[in-house]
Amino acid sequence: MFRRLVNTLKQKQLFTPVAFVLAVLIVLSLIIILGQAFHQTLQEEMAGQFNRQQLLLAREVAMNIETFIDRVTKNVRVITRLPELDRIRLNEHTRSETESITMSLEHEALVTVQVLDKRGTVLYDSRPGRGPADLSRTDYFNKARLLPKGEKLVTDLLETDGTRTDAKEFIIAMPVYQRAQNGHAPAFSGVVLAVLSLEGITHKYLSPIKSGSRGYAWMMDSEGTLLYHPTQPKMVGKNLYQTDRTCLQCHKSFDLEKKMIEGKSETFGSYEAPGGENKLAAFYKFPVARKSWVVVVSAPYSDVIALMQKSRRFYSLLILSIFIATLAGFGFMVINYKKKIEAEEKAKHLENQRRLEREIEGQKDYLETIIENTKTNLMVLDRDLEVRTVNTSQARTLGRPKQELVGRPFFSLFPDDLACYEGAPIEEILRKALAGRSFEIRDYRITGLPDSPLYLKMQVSPLLIEGKFPGVLIASSDVTKRVQLEEELKLYTVELEGKVNEGVANAKKLEQQIMHSEKLASLGRLAAGVAHEIGNPLTSISTFAQLLREAATDEFAKSSLDVINVHIQRITDIVRRMSTFSRADSLTVRPVQLNDVLNSTLDLMRLDKRMKSTIEIALSQDGCLPLTMIDEGQIAQVFINLILNALDAMPEGGRLSVATRQDRDDQGRESVLIVFADTGVGIPREELEKIFDPFYTTKEAGKGTGLGLSLSYDIVKRFKGDIKVESEVGKGTTFTVVLPVEKVKE
Repeated sequence: MFRRLVNTLKQKQLFTPVAFVLAVLIVLSLIIILGQAFHQTLQEEMAGQFNRQQLLLAREVAMNIETFIDRVTKNVRVITRLPELDRIRLNEHTRSETESITMSLEHEALVTVQVLDKRGTVLYDSRPGRGPADLSRTDYFNKARLLPKGEKLVTDLLETDGTRTDAKEFIIAMPVYQRAQNGHAPAFSGVVLAVLSLEGITHKYLSPIKSGSRGYAWMMDSEGTLLYHPTQPKMVGKNLYQTDRTCLQCHKSFDLEKKMIEGKSETFGSYEAPGGENKLAAFYKFPVARKSWVVVVSAPYSDVIALMQKSRRFYSLLILSIFIATLAGFGFMVINYKKKIEAEEKAKHLENQRRLEREIEGQKDYLETIIENTKTNLMVLDRDLEVRTVNTSQARTLGRPKQELVGRPFFSLFPDDLACYEGAPIEEILRKALAGRSFEIRDYRITGLPDSPLYLKMQVSPLLIEGKFPGVLIASSDVTKRVQLEEELKLYTVELEGKVNEGVANAKKLEQQIMHSEKLASLGRLAAGVAHEIGNPLTSISTFAQLLREAATDEFAKSSLDVINVHIQRITDIVRRMSTFSRADSLTVRPVQLNDVLNSTLDLMRLDKRMKSTIEIALSQDGCLPLTMIDEGQIAQVFINLILNALDAMPEGGRLSVATRQDRDDQGRESVLIVFADTGVGIPREELEKIFDPFYTTKEAGKGTGLGLSLSYDIVKRFKGDIKVESEVGKGTTFTVVLPVEKVKE
């Protein structure tokens, strides 16, 4: 056909050398023009595709930063809900929980966690010494303390306390509300701070970003301030709305950046630099505090189209060469090329087919090896719930060879009927899995197998192939040992509780014995005073007084001897009350007037030499005190212990003020207060928390057992009361006994 066309053109004298050359030139020019247009279009399309990839990269970086900030916020919220957070220095469990939470954040070198009390004092700092211990004057603390429970405060960027002036950080603050012990509504008790380093965030999320061979990521805020730039660190902190000559060294203008901030630009674009190297830029904006941050990924335009430009030049030369070579050997090459192509395509097809067969066999062996060697039990069922595939681990668990399991119905594998799980039959669960749902079955009990009952944890999932669900995949693990261990642990717990109760009963008996011993020790000190006052002369005085009364003849002598007999009777009553206090009687609770108990106790204590010679007693009583349900002997013992401690605290003499009054306790209950205030040596502040501990004493050896205050505290607590203490070294100590007023039971 080609020869016929050539012959026709020759016959019409249109096939001349000049005409042939002109035709070749015209065709070649058209091909080159079309090739250039094609390359230009392809170049623009490539730039657009590259910028879209940069947009995805910018969006991913921004979302990673948002996710990180959200994760920090959730961890801060978890810390605010820890119990006794305001006592984190003393509560080992709370401090351990806080440290475990902060450890997951600190290993990224991005976050510092601080716990403040309600006055702004730092109670816990994951990096001690990094800043002041008192943050009460900071703006973020004062704002955070006004937030409702669960709300957060995110600050703008702040200057750090370090030596670097370009280091920035921002803070996530969340208030702490903890429920009061008396049952009142939660009250503000502090603030938890997460201090996030901008440098750490940019180093983790922006520094590793590379776009092309020379592309990178940088970031600015919604006010135009540059927050991070890997190639221009000196420009960080400058604002594009307040530019100077140094800012225009690598920018002709900041129109694109302003459009990014103002929301007038697309999510990607380009700008021209003074050196003539244009750049492609894609950005993504996300909110942080009151501002937004803009993550920008840019790359030189020349990098994107470099390969295309080389291709364009090579294409032009190639077109010319190919066109000339084609004209020279077109006819000869067509036939040979066609045969060659057919042979190559055939060989290639055969080779691809053999390669695919080898890959399929390899993948099959690879998957079978994984399934066989995994310790997890695997079983595949078809839509008729018949077994199609099992691994060795599953066959071993069921105690049968694999050949006996494949092809059998699922429920025929178990001698006993399978029980329902949480009210749902197993067959119903499998049918729902065939419809596309997944289920997790925990600690499922299977009986009837050769061994003891079996407990399995199973994951029932639909088998998805080409958008359909042809079967069910059951992955299970044997948890029999764990379940048995939990049951044994429950039995051990019950046994341990019984032993603990037995120990508590023994401890109560020991407490009664110790209380009786302390009572005897207190009365032993009083006995010396009583012996000093009365001694052996008591009998002689009583006898002679009676004889003189009988022999008296005048009224004055008789009345005087009557007074003597009255005082002798008073001494007898004192001795009787002392013997009453020394007896280890059982608890006798009845309505008592505390003023009477206090007066009786003071009468006994006045027998002590120090009270008579060196101690001044100041007594102030409320005459309208209500009755209190107590044991008179035990409360008298509390008063004796407190008065004796006051006497020991004033070896050189002093003043003991004793007062009673009505008030309300910390829980708002109507109460009676008995206050013992001395002017003794006082108690150091570091020892105040230990004075109620058993066997703790500051007295010299042989002068105290360390049980008086401990037993007194237990006695008052037994009657739902409390003992409070205030002391200052060198000025004295005040003990306040608080006893609630309870109505007399009818």
